[in-house]
Amino acid sequence: MAMTPEEIEADLARAFSHYAARQRRAGLVLGNRLAVLKNEAGLARIHGAEFDAMARRQMEAADARMRANVQTDHPVVAVKQEAT
Repeated sequence: MAMTPEEIEADLARAFSHYAARQRRAGLVLGNRLAVLKNEAGLARIHGAEFDAMARRQMEAADARMRANVQTDHPVVAVKQEAT
């Protein structure tokens, strides 16, 4: 039996709520790890611009992977490709 518009809306709300919660937790974990690594870098006498450059390189690599994943795996992209 087909879902009603209200059921679809409720499922969408749950899906996006779950997604937002996971994103928030991931951001907290990343922030904590960066803080620890920045302290470790200080102990290793890696300061300021050098640590920032390392973090930027890794951030850019992770961002490229995430963009590639979205382009290939995101459900909205699949629907859009089917529609065209």
